[in-house]
Amino acid sequence: MLASQAKRISSFCISNGIISEPDRKKYDYCYEILLATTLNIAAVVLIGLVTGFLAQTICFMLVFALLKNTVGGYHADSHLGCFAGTVGTFLLYRLIAALIPASVLPAVAAVFAVFAGITVFLLAPVGTENKPLSRRQKSQLKEDSRLLILFLCIVVLFLLLQDISPQWAFSVSSAITAVSASLIAGKIKLAKAETAES
Repeated sequence: MLASQAKRISSFCISNGIISEPDRKKYDYCYEILLATTLNIAAVVLIGLVTGFLAQTICFMLVFALLKNTVGGYHADSHLGCFAGTVGTFLLYRLIAALIPASVLPAVAAVFAVFAGITVFLLAPVGTENKPLSRRQKSQLKEDSRLLILFLCIVVLFLLLQDISPQWAFSVSSAITAVSASLIAGKIKLAKAETAES
């Protein structure tokens, strides 16, 4: 479905002279990724809006996207898998936030941040079988990942020390924990792919 919509957008752009026919495949792919990303974000924002946690939802998504873009991790094999993973991760975060008493939430946020910090320091970055990282990329991304996770852990600590709802610290710590889980899953998937090749 997304692929056919992406092709329609490319056809529209070609017929209006915005892009040229030889570049069609490249734009088909770009539009497909753009549509999939937009759908994922729209679904999560809608859930955040309906549940009354729009601001925390935006915070969660921004932190998640920023860290995931730097450290890498698991990538689904299909847009449907990506959608299910994104929405499922967000729903799990909101479920945990709803079930844990507010008095316990700061401690959980702190534990999540420590877990995420250790995981990123040990595993990041993780590429994919389709887009392996060069030695130079790995070195640079490792340094960037460690600086970013350190900064985000300090943000969690700062938020915990403020006289505000613990939902904010929990949003940040849940986002970095979700990326950490993605790192672990990505590492496992990559190891399986390497084993299958040999």
